Amino acid sequence: MRDRVGKSLRLEEWARRDSFLHRRDARVKVVSVLLFLVAVSSTPPSSPAAFLPMSVLLAFGLLVSGLPVFALLARACVIVPFPLFFGFVSWMENGNAQFAGALVARSYVSALSVLLLVGVTPLPALFGGMRGLGVPAVLVMVLQSLVRYLRVIVDHGSRMRRAALCRDAGVLPRRNRQSLWRRASGAMAVLFGRSYARAEGVHRAMVARGFRGDFVSARPTRITTPDWWYLAVTGLAVLGARYLALVGQ
Repeated sequence: MRDRVGKSLRLEEWARRDSFLHRRDARVKVVSVLLFLVAVSSTPPSSPAAFLPMSVLLAFGLLVSGLPVFALLARACVIVPFPLFFGFVSWMENGNAQFAGALVARSYVSALSVLLLVGVTPLPALFGGMRGLGVPAVLVMVLQSLVRYLRVIVDHGSRMRRAALCRDAGVLPRRNRQSLWRRASGAMAVLFGRSYARAEGVHRAMVARGFRGDFVSARPTRITTPDWWYLAVTGLAVLGARYLALVGQ
């Protein structure tokens, strides 16, 4: 739990750095990533080499962002077991190992692009950019509430873990290990009960401050000329990588 809290806070710290990508408007970054995802998803998975141009373009974005590249690569590996399973099933049915590898490569490249977007865009700005692009307010509201309440649960879990360690809960006698599942289930019940109560308190505080179902940004942004240039160059680069992927097949 402590490691997960540290990783989430570290990702937020990365999003508040200063680089060329960090300074771009959230709307143009969302559009560029959507174009990239469409190009990746529309590339026929004939072999992993088909996604090499997309990977080169994504690697350039990682270098420009100024973020720790190896840390981002490691975090994107979380998605690998799922396409690896389906790729293995496809390989067993069709006997085409290159097609199975292409499925894994497509999923990994897509996950890494989304992680790069989150790493260079603070979540409030990201959600504000989604609203600026016309995403329904209900959907953005659900996503924002999900992120906020997950943080509440993680915060309470971290506090409970710290309190348990202070009481030597991590060192259980051998005879008491049989009740480990019972203690864990009780801790989960307490965690969600306290998190629900705190979430209710947060909602009441928001309503008391004038909340009417939508988050309003205190610092509205506008798309500048460098943002338009960034979107144009990124779109052309994605189209070029998509063309190279077709030619290489």
